[in-house]
Amino acid sequence: MKICYIISDIHKAVYFEQTALHLKAINLDVCYILINCTNGELHRFLISNGFRVHTLEAGSLLKSRKVILACKKLLKEASVDLVHCHLAHANWIGLWGAKLAGIPHRIYTRHSGKPLHLDWKERIIDKVQNRLATKIVAISKNVDELLISQGIQYRKRVLIHHGFELERFSKNDPVEVERLKRLYNPENQKPVIGVIARWLELKGIQYTIDAFSKLLKQHPDALLCLFGASEHGDYVSEIKNKLCQLPEKNYRVIPFENNVFDLYRLFDCYVHVPVNENCEAFGQTYVEALAAQIPSIFTLSGVAREFISHEENALVVPFRDSNAIYDAMIRILNDQQLCTKLKTNGVRDVNHLFGFSTYISNLQKLYTS
Repeated sequence: MKICYIISDIHKAVYFEQTALHLKAINLDVCYILINCTNGELHRFLISNGFRVHTLEAGSLLKSRKVILACKKLLKEASVDLVHCHLAHANWIGLWGAKLAGIPHRIYTRHSGKPLHLDWKERIIDKVQNRLATKIVAISKNVDELLISQGIQYRKRVLIHHGFELERFSKNDPVEVERLKRLYNPENQKPVIGVIARWLELKGIQYTIDAFSKLLKQHPDALLCLFGASEHGDYVSEIKNKLCQLPEKNYRVIPFENNVFDLYRLFDCYVHVPVNENCEAFGQTYVEALAAQIPSIFTLSGVAREFISHEENALVVPFRDSNAIYDAMIRILNDQQLCTKLKTNGVRDVNHLFGFSTYISNLQKLYTS
């Protein structure tokens, strides 16, 4: 069986890199079509590891006829039997291209939860993609419930959690940790509150900033590190306005850092607080933070609904509640016994549920069944 992964709008993603290597290790014949990813880290990684890679460039989904036909041509030339699409442009272009090429197995992974604001175009795109796909991978029960609400039958849905190279989060590279500290916290400020999230309203960053503002009254040297900042998110101006109310020395805004494994070692406390239970599809950072053994504050969205337990492996706060986030920060910073418990239980729980070997085994079953 010849498999083609179609991925769009990704510069760097350890998840896709590790998936590629593991699929190769079990002797699956996989090639790649990357859309809007030319010369990115992922592109270079795949080529350097011997994968066949084609690239396409695309704009508006609804004006993508030429790109769909180009995708169709590439798939036919490669005699592909199965496509697996990831992310918006890849799903639309890849599923249409595969359908027109007569490819019998057309899979896409749903990486998005329920939007806060869903317009008619998104409804149409969802409906068409769901019809084009022969299988849809839900990355959490949250996404599976969303697919059920869209009328997707059981035979077409499959639940496969993301997999992670979990040991690497705890086996840190001291040289890299020191580099990251020099780069992002050169004055060795304490405590450091970490956030890794795009600047979208649904991520709840605004509530973390409000909580951090209160924290500064007790910890004037505290540092808030906001990784994942974007000039093009739907909530950029609101977040910038809130940050303007903080002293400049107390926050860092970082668009991207390649080394996610060692990055968490910068943080004394980690916060990820999406604004409702449905907006986060999975939330890889829930797993990564616990794998790195960083005491964390979460809302129960995405995959957190399936395994996060208050005061057992993290502190759980209500949605949209900056006061509760602040209280949880204070608890983590002041209660070492609690932190030890959260670290121990957190790394245990993620190792039980999200190992890469289980993930690859589930993918292999999907492709060969």
